[in-house]
Amino acid sequence: MRLAYVAQHAFHHLEQHLDKTAVDYILWRFAGADDRESLENQSKEINDDDGKKRETPWFICPKALEVKKCDMSDNAEGKKERALAVIPDSILNRQKHTKTKKYIYEVKWMHKSMESNTWVTREVLLEMGYSKLVAKKDEQEAAAAGLVSKPLTQPGVEKALKDFGLDAEAATHSPLASLSHGQRVKVVICASCWFNPHIIILDEPTNYLDRDGLGALVRGLESYQGGVAIISHNTEFTDNVCQQKWIMEKNETTGAGNLREEGEIKLDEAIEAQQGPDEIFDESGNKIEVKKKIEVKDAKKMIKEIEKKLKDNAKKKNLSDEEQWELSDKLAELKELLKAEKQ
Repeated sequence: MRLAYVAQHAFHHLEQHLDKTAVDYILWRFAGADDRESLENQSKEINDDDGKKRETPWFICPKALEVKKCDMSDNAEGKKERALAVIPDSILNRQKHTKTKKYIYEVKWMHKSMESNTWVTREVLLEMGYSKLVAKKDEQEAAAAGLVSKPLTQPGVEKALKDFGLDAEAATHSPLASLSHGQRVKVVICASCWFNPHIIILDEPTNYLDRDGLGALVRGLESYQGGVAIISHNTEFTDNVCQQKWIMEKNETTGAGNLREEGEIKLDEAIEAQQGPDEIFDESGNKIEVKKKIEVKDAKKMIKEIEKKLKDNAKKKNLSDEEQWELSDKLAELKELLKAEKQ
């Protein structure tokens, strides 16, 4: 799920970038198809739970290639397992296991070559204490699927900001420090929606927006086909956009808070499923291919087709060296995928 959040004090998103223009800020934030602001939060110090879990060593069982906890006893077997202890360095790929329907991750192990990479389940990685690595990969996958056709180029960002009410002059030639509070809020909301989120959380979004800006936000939220959660004291605004309200009031007699519910959510018409793009673009306009999940039956079919082409080429020599190498690489990749699914 792609989740967008706009803080009550929305300007905290921009505090470290006031010397940049709005366009430069978005180009910086989403370079490489990642949300740097969010990923920077992921890279902070590990939490206490993860730290405690990492105290237990894990090793790769040579026979099954499964990651297991080391035997902590002083016998020969325990010492042998602890000598084989591994530590995740990074997660390179993610896919869904055909049988279990659970996510598995291709892990690059610290101080080991790429040939030693193995596929590990989410549950095991979390138990090992690497929730931040898992969350980072999940976010990258979600972001890539959400780009659709947004090129991360100056014209592309200018167009997106224009859709949120910021003209090209303010977007490209004015540093954020010189923009009005209302203009900065538009930049923050535009940036939060860059990856086409499924759900948007807006904390006091009416702060600093003028009446025209509020009207535009209402119309935008009405046409938006995702989920929206709003925290606001502006009843005029919430009356226009919210179907369901949870209202917190103080009980004058007891002094305690009282929560009551009004209305109910009416579901939109069926939303068309989006598979995401085949390609995305970086800040320089360079094309980046997006790896998509391949079903096992499709992989087997592709393997047969590639093997037939390579066999025909052995007889007829109808492929160039480059085409032959590309097909061989693709064949190896597909076979590795099937091998991972069987584990």
